[in-house]
Amino acid sequence: MKTKNSFAILRKILFLIMALSVIFACKKDDNTPPAPVNPIVGTYTFIASTFNDPITVIVNGDTNHYVAGDDAYLFVGGGLLGAAPCDNADNAALDLRANFTSFYVCLGESNEAQQGTWSINEENTILKLNISNPANFPVFITNLDLTDNKLTGNIPSLPMPYDTSIPVGDPLPGGGFNFQAANVTVEFLKVE
Repeated sequence: MKTKNSFAILRKILFLIMALSVIFACKKDDNTPPAPVNPIVGTYTFIASTFNDPITVIVNGDTNHYVAGDDAYLFVGGGLLGAAPCDNADNAALDLRANFTSFYVCLGESNEAQQGTWSINEENTILKLNISNPANFPVFITNLDLTDNKLTGNIPSLPMPYDTSIPVGDPLPGGGFNFQAANVTVEFLKVE
């Protein structure tokens, strides 16, 4: 009889030891720090842009010549955030997510749409937006700097129209295609 009780007690002790080892093993996993998130992850509003090189654009039938330092906000903002599904276009923002997807989001609204994906070099100095909505094209932002929630950089080759009344890439009436590349600086404000 003593042997049966001894085995029963021994089994209970072994079960208790196994249960405690499982609990402690799980507890160690809970203390594992999460993988670091790139500091670029966040939601950004577009706040400014200037041309770095001269460019000519036809707007409402008028030929406009821009020089380095001229405001490019309307052209760049429309090019980068024009496809955002916002009820109010002023609410459009860019959301760079930790899973390397980029979304058009609308601040204060529930509307959003995937813009594409993003990647960044090891030094965090070149951001690549792989835009797939409204069209497929990459945008490289070089000399990237994120300081005090302000993201600045240079887009050396942003697709732009010659004539804003014709979609980018469509044929022009006199021949050629409605496409040119603009060299611009950009500024975004990190809001989330």
